[in-house]
Amino acid sequence: MPKPNNPLLDLLKGRAEVNANLEVHLSERDGASLHDKMRQAYWWIVNNAIICPYYDIEFGARSRLKNAAGDELILHDDQSFSSFVLIPMLTLFTCRRALMVGGPGRGKTSSAILMALLSGMSKEDTRRSIQRGHPQLTISDLLGAPLPADMMKAESAKDIKVAWRNWIGQRVKIIDEYNRIPTKTQSALLSLMGEGYAEMFDQYVYSGKSSWFLTANDDAGGGTFQVIEALKDRIDVVVRAVPFNSGFIHALLQRIESDKHPEDLIPGEIIFTARELEAIYKAILAVQVPAPVMDRLAFFMGQLDFCRMASSQFEYKSKDTLKLAGQGVGAVCNEQCPLDKKVHLCTQTENGVSARSFQTALHFMKALAYFRGHTQVEIEDMRQILPWVLHDKLVPNTRSLFFEGKGQRQLLQDRVAWIRNMVDMSHEQFSRHEPVRREVTALRQELDLGLNGVDLRTVEKRLGAVSAAMDRLMKAELSPPAYEDLIHLKSIYSRYRNYAAWLKSNRAHA
Repeated sequence: MPKPNNPLLDLLKGRAEVNANLEVHLSERDGASLHDKMRQAYWWIVNNAIICPYYDIEFGARSRLKNAAGDELILHDDQSFSSFVLIPMLTLFTCRRALMVGGPGRGKTSSAILMALLSGMSKEDTRRSIQRGHPQLTISDLLGAPLPADMMKAESAKDIKVAWRNWIGQRVKIIDEYNRIPTKTQSALLSLMGEGYAEMFDQYVYSGKSSWFLTANDDAGGGTFQVIEALKDRIDVVVRAVPFNSGFIHALLQRIESDKHPEDLIPGEIIFTARELEAIYKAILAVQVPAPVMDRLAFFMGQLDFCRMASSQFEYKSKDTLKLAGQGVGAVCNEQCPLDKKVHLCTQTENGVSARSFQTALHFMKALAYFRGHTQVEIEDMRQILPWVLHDKLVPNTRSLFFEGKGQRQLLQDRVAWIRNMVDMSHEQFSRHEPVRREVTALRQELDLGLNGVDLRTVEKRLGAVSAAMDRLMKAELSPPAYEDLIHLKSIYSRYRNYAAWLKSNRAHA
């Protein structure tokens, strides 16, 4: 008698199945669109290649299970995904740069190899193109070398032809253990990864549109060489390896007995052509970011760099001012600052984020929304992606009084949990500050319509409205959001004041 269908078991099996001989079958339920192909590739990797049951990018309403010791298991009623598989896939489709960190044997390099194979690279080309960091790695080892015959015959540098390494032109680039690369060679890697080109003997090579995957056994300086700050800044997102769950040991036995590896078994149906990769890239860029999401992102990210005690000059109240002076936030974030350390986010970080981080966050938010089948980014997309984008960008202020609260010290051990907690705190504060932010936005939108044809009387009226808004904010507490709005309002004020001066000058000369 046949067994009845069990929908739960069907869901747990995912989109792909492997039989005892490791032959792969893909289900038909995902359709044929590029979006569906992305999801089909994701589920095949999760269920058959990486085997990752840690679903930590979660959506939907939550329910909680608690034990007597206070440990929580949170369950969501919408689809959830594994960051260790999904973030590399989003990196592949957005042509960004990911750092994969974790102990040896956790699958970091294997995951990067799978991304290369998904892009259409052959297994042989992929393995040959991996650059493995070691203390003797030279610039020539990394990039290539001039041809000896040209060196002998050349009368000038332009006569020397450089034999560039083939990996530079690949769609997917893998740098294994990048923190074991010597500092000088790191600088050459920075030029290629950050600027998209490398130079040698007045010859240039360009990397083209590509996705980068770098690995390190840890992210706390445990390599042979300290990673230069500029190179770390070019990394867009961090992916954390996860431990193997022993409940899936039977899958390892299958691999041993069949003498096959997951990269040998990737179905052709989930390999993307260059045209498909380009189409997905453009489709991701076309995903809309609604104003409410933009407002929440700006509200959160804009608070991080503020430091009331950094300078007496209003414009320089930022953590960059402290850094240039060789001081940390912990040295000035004390009782002399009247802000509540348990409420304001500025106390929790030693630094802010650059415009590059804003752009990276927006790009990955779009990619996550597209992967989920949406045409617009949702606030939850932002909440789920920001910890991975800011993981390596934000440094916690360990001396902050915030971390002295009950259970808060543990956040210092897990940056993903810490950053997500800051995002949640920001969401709670947003509704209180939203009326002020709406007023500032309206004043800015009025200016953005242009000043062509606006007369002096109208300009002076607008100047009065901007001055009144600044006056109200200055009479309240100088919080990080208020500071952001005041700087914004002052820039609007200056624009109007400069235009008014120009109008008066023209009138005087008429």
